[in-house]
Amino acid sequence: MVREASLIDTFGIGFMNNTLGVGIWTMASWGLFISPHGNMLLGSILASLMCIFGIAFVWGFLGGSMPRSGGDYIANSRILHPAVGIAMSMTNAGFVMTFWIATLAPFCADPGMTSLLASMRADQSLINWFATPEAIVIVGSLVNIWGFFIVITGLRVYNLNQRVIMLLAFFTLIVTGIVLTMSSHTDFVNAYNAQAQIDGSMTYDQTIATVRDVDGVNLSGPTPGMDLGATLALFPAIAWATAYGYQITFICGEVKRPQRNIILGQVLAAVIPAVFLVWFAWALVNVMGQDFLGAVAYIDNGDAGASIDNFALSTGSNTYAMISLLTHNAFLQFCIGSVFIFFNLLCMPISYIAFSRAAFAWGMDRLGPMWFSDVSPRWHSPVKNSLVMLVMSEIGIFIYAYWAAAIDAVAIVALEAMSAWGVMAVSGLLFPYVKKARTIWEASPYKFRLGPIYVLTIASVINLLFVGILIYYFFTVPALGAISTVGAMIYVTIWVFGVLWYYIWIRHWKNQGIDLALAWKELPPA
Repeated sequence: MVREASLIDTFGIGFMNNTLGVGIWTMASWGLFISPHGNMLLGSILASLMCIFGIAFVWGFLGGSMPRSGGDYIANSRILHPAVGIAMSMTNAGFVMTFWIATLAPFCADPGMTSLLASMRADQSLINWFATPEAIVIVGSLVNIWGFFIVITGLRVYNLNQRVIMLLAFFTLIVTGIVLTMSSHTDFVNAYNAQAQIDGSMTYDQTIATVRDVDGVNLSGPTPGMDLGATLALFPAIAWATAYGYQITFICGEVKRPQRNIILGQVLAAVIPAVFLVWFAWALVNVMGQDFLGAVAYIDNGDAGASIDNFALSTGSNTYAMISLLTHNAFLQFCIGSVFIFFNLLCMPISYIAFSRAAFAWGMDRLGPMWFSDVSPRWHSPVKNSLVMLVMSEIGIFIYAYWAAAIDAVAIVALEAMSAWGVMAVSGLLFPYVKKARTIWEASPYKFRLGPIYVLTIASVINLLFVGILIYYFFTVPALGAISTVGAMIYVTIWVFGVLWYYIWIRHWKNQGIDLALAWKELPPA
């Protein structure tokens, strides 16, 4: 592997893994379903600031200090313990990335294609087909195989695809924002009511009133001054667009000018989503109204039964399909409807990059068979590692298509927050003070201080505070469905397996006369 990722490529992998267009949907949909009077504008500002000065700084400083491909394994194994490093890496780069492909590849069919076609007023039978198991398998597999292919053919090919898709994603989202911002509340109410009359659905006011009568749902918007608790409850949904730029660390060994580009890429991958989140949070409430957004979020996610049977809008309840009501221009409708797909598409190849680079790093430290570190001389990529993930993820897509409840039951978001963001923040907190990492710290270009305290220490505390807020709401709001017994059992099993894996390979190499303890006192070869 060679250093061929520029700043725009480095930023791109973090920014696109933040899935901004998907994050706007999660904020307005299941965010307001969970907390219908949370303030999206304030929540976007607060969550973004914590992600910029917390997660982005921690992962940027650690990645730039240890510019080797492999993700959180590199830092955690050098600062905490290699057993912790590989256990966390196996759960995150192995299981979680496979889980996300099994979920997000099908998302390209539904709600991806379904919302695109609904935005363009396509035939309902075609829209319905994309929600069938057959369509989910076909679309999900095509997207998955494409992601596999552009990763194994080398980072240069991936970067070319990323630039094109990122440009399309930016363009369609900006067009969507302009259509939304140039419309008034009256424009939306009239457009919604006109479509409702055509479809025989509830009017704007009836939609709000109907949901308000369901199980005592509180649709009242936040007063200026606001309900801080309700706003913080939006953090798990907003995090989709601000907290996932850490994928940059998986290609640190392939980034040009790593000490500059890794930290800049991490920060920009959080700052730019923040701008769009604030824009859309303001515009959605201004045009659609807080109580209406809460009502539609409930229709999109809740189980109100017969009480909302009168919601028969042909566009459905997806956020982008709602925005598409504001225009009759087919091109604009296409742009609005395709935002979700363009921002979701790169999650598949990025997951392949994460797993293949993590397994490569394990192989470089001899924690696994030597083929983990095999790099194709033709493609400059660890192809064999990606083949392993292709098989695992295809099995996951089939399970999602025909037995989605099994995937949903895993519910690992809260556990991912603790093991990915949380453990890495602990590494950042200890990095300047751990004796075994002293040589690496002394060579770090990020020994900045704010008074007597290292900036990395402050960032790690902010990171942990952000994770703490997420965990609090994950465990106190059942509707989040963020943790389950099945998910916890799987996670604990993989953690234990990772620790056992470490000791098995330690013993294996010790019997060969090789002491692996020396490996974690320095960085693996570039």
